[in-house]
Amino acid sequence: MPAGNGQLVPLQWQPLPGATGAQVYPLIRKIDTVSSNSYLIQTPDAILLIDPGGLPEQAENLMQVVTECRHEKDRPVFIILTHIHTDHFYGIQNVPAFAFTETVTLMAQENGAAALERGDKRYTLADLFSLTLRPMRVGIHLLAPGSREHPGIPAELCVANGGRLTVTRFLPHAASPLPDREEIQFGASGPVVEFYHTPGHSVDSICIRIGSVLFIGDLLFAANPGVAGLVGWSQEQLIRSLEGIGALVSGGGISVLCPGHGRLIMAGDAAKTLAMVKRDTLALTDIAELSPDRAADAAAYAEECMEEVNELFTIMAGRLYYVGYVLEELGESEIADETRALIHGEAMDELLDAFRTFADEHHRAGGLSIHLALKAGQVIGKMQRIFNKDELADIIDRSMVHRAERLLSDYITMFRGFTPPREITVTDINGLIEAVAEGHSVSSCSDDDVLSSADDEDAFARILLARLGTRPLLDEVDFAMNEPAGPVPVAIDRDHFTDLLTYILEDLVGTGSDHIRVGIEKSDSGVQVTVSGNVSPHGTKEKRKTTRFLSGLCERAGGSLTCSRETEGLCRYTIAIANVV
Repeated sequence: MPAGNGQLVPLQWQPLPGATGAQVYPLIRKIDTVSSNSYLIQTPDAILLIDPGGLPEQAENLMQVVTECRHEKDRPVFIILTHIHTDHFYGIQNVPAFAFTETVTLMAQENGAAALERGDKRYTLADLFSLTLRPMRVGIHLLAPGSREHPGIPAELCVANGGRLTVTRFLPHAASPLPDREEIQFGASGPVVEFYHTPGHSVDSICIRIGSVLFIGDLLFAANPGVAGLVGWSQEQLIRSLEGIGALVSGGGISVLCPGHGRLIMAGDAAKTLAMVKRDTLALTDIAELSPDRAADAAAYAEECMEEVNELFTIMAGRLYYVGYVLEELGESEIADETRALIHGEAMDELLDAFRTFADEHHRAGGLSIHLALKAGQVIGKMQRIFNKDELADIIDRSMVHRAERLLSDYITMFRGFTPPREITVTDINGLIEAVAEGHSVSSCSDDDVLSSADDEDAFARILLARLGTRPLLDEVDFAMNEPAGPVPVAIDRDHFTDLLTYILEDLVGTGSDHIRVGIEKSDSGVQVTVSGNVSPHGTKEKRKTTRFLSGLCERAGGSLTCSRETEGLCRYTIAIANVV
């Protein structure tokens, strides 16, 4: 029986709400990219399987249940796909029992049916997941263009598996937000099944209503990073589909929504969820298609990004630990505990360790780029939610906090299908480099600041924390600039250039440089900024991944980067900027 809260109980037969004589057997999985939820429904005249999933073992288990049902009463079997992405159907490709057309008939929306029959690896996402795909015969093409010619008139259909169907197509009124609808009655006494064409996540996406239950496929995930931008994705169509299903649910008669992934949603919560997905969708204008090449680029950037994030959070955690230690020594245990808690160190470490473990296994097993990119998106999303950037910026170097924030947001932006944002402005490169160097040479608050705030307890605490938490990067470095006289205006992104220069300075200081020189030269081809330092022979060797990361950052800043290490122990970074004003 259904649970007392109106939910459906997984892996149990129970009455399907609102559909007399029908029972449902839900298979609910944790959310992943490998396989979908499955919903098995039996009526007096047919057995319906909505989305058999992407795993052969899942399809085999479902086939065992189907076989038991047919032993009780022999009925034709219909497999209905909410859309043709491999995680919703691929499991049946390797289960022979599902290939018998005398028993089993496959049903998909017209566009998806055509793609399955030609074995289209792109539209099914088989290419994205490196899967072999055999063409599949689709016995019934749902919501086909030809069925629009006689709206409202039932048509009888006999199917190869022995099923008898009554099919009726309805076209919504021009002013109605409801999607195109097709009704099918399986046999003479079963409930009417309503099919709604809801493209947006894919061109062939449908929602299915039986009784008061609405099966919605991946409609609610269509705006998620790593999902938005899949082949066939459409912002305009998705918004229209969300509005149509929203109108259908608000019209009453629906008790529960069954998604393609994750837990079921009660109708009372659906309006808020649909509105949230629509809001996210409205922001996704002109996103790039998530192709195998873009997935590979995202995966490579993910590892570089996570390596830098790990270093930044390690430094920030160390500084907070030091601040907490000093406060403990001063008898301020409560403030010390509050300060250490700002970084959520254990949670951050768990997330970073989870990604490293996943990435290591991914490389050992020769995993797919899309899986690594999706894992990074999941981890970074969680990190963004627990990152107290505003409070941390009051204690730790603001530039460090802002760099960590930009790293996280740039990855999510890129993975969503956008070019990472940049704001190119005319900037005096001389003045900007001087400002960056000065910011890394002096503490954010002086001894005079600390003493002058002694009479204000709150101000004193803030300044003391900031004084303890900041460490001037160039404090013990001999730094000098060789620059042309007067301003040198160039067109760059100030924030990304500032981050780039800071990373370069950190790399030089971290490898033992105690003398750093910056040179600025103008030429007919643009401006060249050279940052060089003496590298200790005992310093850490340069990592190629860091160079790739810095090169990408330099491109976003509006320039190009080269790096060389000379035999005499000199490391040189050269930034070429062509856009001279």
